Amino acid sequence: MRSHIRAVRDEKGVALPLALFALLMLTGLLAAFLTMSGMEPSIAANLNDVVRARYVAEAGVEWAFDQLVLNANWNGVLATNGGVMASGQTLPGFTPEFGTYAAQIRNDNQNGDPALTGLPLDGGAVGGNPATDTNGAVILTASGTYGGVTRQIQVVVRRVPIPPFGGAYTMPGVQVDWLATNTNFNSDGRDYLCATNCTNTDFAQRTYGLAPNQAKMKYGIAVQPGSQQNSNPQITYEARVEQGLNSATKRSNVIGKDQTNPSDTTTGYNTVAPDSGANPAVMQSFLDALASFSQTTVLQSTMACPMVLTGNLTGTYTSTPTLTNGCGVNQVMDLGTRQNPKLVYLRGELDPTSTFTGLRTLNNIQGSGILVIEDGDLRTRGNLQWDGIVIVTGRYVSSIFDTGSNTTIFGATVSNETVWNEGGNQNQTPYYDGWFGASAVNLRYSQEAIDLVQRRLLFRMSTWREL
Repeated sequence: MRSHIRAVRDEKGVALPLALFALLMLTGLLAAFLTMSGMEPSIAANLNDVVRARYVAEAGVEWAFDQLVLNANWNGVLATNGGVMASGQTLPGFTPEFGTYAAQIRNDNQNGDPALTGLPLDGGAVGGNPATDTNGAVILTASGTYGGVTRQIQVVVRRVPIPPFGGAYTMPGVQVDWLATNTNFNSDGRDYLCATNCTNTDFAQRTYGLAPNQAKMKYGIAVQPGSQQNSNPQITYEARVEQGLNSATKRSNVIGKDQTNPSDTTTGYNTVAPDSGANPAVMQSFLDALASFSQTTVLQSTMACPMVLTGNLTGTYTSTPTLTNGCGVNQVMDLGTRQNPKLVYLRGELDPTSTFTGLRTLNNIQGSGILVIEDGDLRTRGNLQWDGIVIVTGRYVSSIFDTGSNTTIFGATVSNETVWNEGGNQNQTPYYDGWFGASAVNLRYSQEAIDLVQRRLLFRMSTWREL
């Protein structure tokens, strides 16, 4: 019995099998490690290709966005080749080996699109017209390819369309009572553009001239078609404005497209004209879109605490004046430049006496972009220079260019009164919707300034995602 036990416990000869087994295990591990290390370059190369492909796709997004910004009508793009904007396009200055991109847009008319755009389906139902954009939103998909790897990025591109302002001074509202107490004004619908020093942030250093091609010329003063309800006897909006041109000098200061011969320029009565694009519904739609735009901050001005912008007392004009209201607000307000225009939106409150100034400007101020004063007057008491669009809109409002002030606006100026019964009857003393009593008022239409605002301010990309 003991001999058998000793035989079982005898460990002679075990070392060799164990060594061979360990060697086998180590060989397997070594082979695995060698295989893995051999794959690392491939993994790194694949990751590099994925990253580069994504960057190329981002370049495609930026390229397509720039094209859409320059195109006022996206319907033509949607209808051409199914919305394909680019296919196999190389990066500027590089060969295809550095990657290619493709870009395509489609209308937001598919199931699930409202979750992307934040808007109802374009056309109101799934499968609406794919070639007709009516809500200023499209879905852009760009793909980038590098080293055989393709990545896709999808974004929503939105714009707020600017209304077709009919004149240098547009009065689309239900009242167009205006008064020029002197002849120190001009409302010029000819198309102006910046000629020299256009990148200079100092307005005074830039020079402006007439565009060589006057195809975009507008009326000197545009109104909506029809008759003004609060006039007694009732007369057309056009005739109401023309009543203010009660001297030959005043008539010569209103310049623009001739309504009887639109290819010609004229002065006086024949460049005061109704324009179908100038109506309260169009203006309200535009204002609603501005107020809801993601970059918009609406500032409240009240009768107890009216907003005041104060610029430099002497010297150069400033685009960063101080905003105060006498009730605690005291901040620097950025009014923008041509390179970086701003949207400044002030909202007042209802004042049936028509005496509430929603925004008063003092001293030397300049800006670029869109300035909106809603339910309150704009009263310029100092010197104001602006590139872009100035809108005074709402109930019981006026654009007041006050005595002693100097105002120059290149772009479009709008005074939009939305209620007609100021004073409560047709025999009222007029509450002027436009009052020109300044030392100088120069309102000059500029398609260039409006396009600048459209391209740099009213286009946005959102819902950026990688597919």
